[in-house]
Amino acid sequence: MKYPISKALLLLLAILPLASCAGYTTRPPYSRAYRTIAVPIFENKTFRREWELRLTEAIDKNIEARTPYKIVSRDKADTVLTGELVEIDENVLTQRLGINLPRESQLTAAVNFTWKDKNGRILVERKEFNRSATEIPQIGERVEDAEQLAIERLAAAIVDQLQQDW
Repeated sequence: MKYPISKALLLLLAILPLASCAGYTTRPPYSRAYRTIAVPIFENKTFRREWELRLTEAIDKNIEARTPYKIVSRDKADTVLTGELVEIDENVLTQRLGINLPRESQLTAAVNFTWKDKNGRILVERKEFNRSATEIPQIGERVEDAEQLAIERLAAAIVDQLQQDW
């Protein structure tokens, strides 16, 4: 016995896999309209020395490793990413028993940044954008380790913001 399959049912079966992928795209996450980016050294409005250099270097490395954009000088760039380090905050999360020393602390760094094209059009702008890292000295971590982790997390998060909206 043969079962007749209607054209409508065949069409439905053909479209069904496409409908299940709603919200997904094969587009690249970064705009192809731009090829180059300049990243001048971020300003530092905090009292922590050299953070602006370390953050800018981490941003450059993230851009080169994770995006299609090439880092170039400002005069040759399609876009420019500028920013300022506005706050570095260290908070004690827990203290050691019997003494007034931290057992665990959290370091948070915040920036304001703007990504513009060569015509001055703002592509992305964020204020008080921040990331944190935790330090636990009793397991051998140093404050410098937490600082570098906070810088790297902040740099990666900034580069994530350069992605296109879905």
